[in-house]
Amino acid sequence: MSPVKRGREVFRKYGCAGCHGPGAAGGVPNPNAKTAEQVPGLLHVADGYTVAELKSRILKGQHEITALDPKRPPPPLYMPGWAGTIREGEVDDLVAFLVSLKPKDENLGF
Repeated sequence: MSPVKRGREVFRKYGCAGCHGPGAAGGVPNPNAKTAEQVPGLLHVADGYTVAELKSRILKGQHEITALDPKRPPPPLYMPGWAGTIREGEVDDLVAFLVSLKPKDENLGF
């Protein structure tokens, strides 16, 4: 089985779609999040992150999500850190899967 296929299974195993949406397309509501009040999709992460940065983001997470309106309650959803939960090989496979999601022949210019 290829790293991308194993990574798809890691995405499923750890419930990533619960926040990042089916097929990693996003759309899950996250009230007051600066990211259009949604958890971001992952289809274009290869445009904005290197492999090392993606791996670090998965392991460390992002606990503070920028609020759209600082006077309102903070967004309830955040990216947990997976260090200590996800195995090293699984992280590598997950990153391979995420990088593979980028639509072919498309560059957003990040």
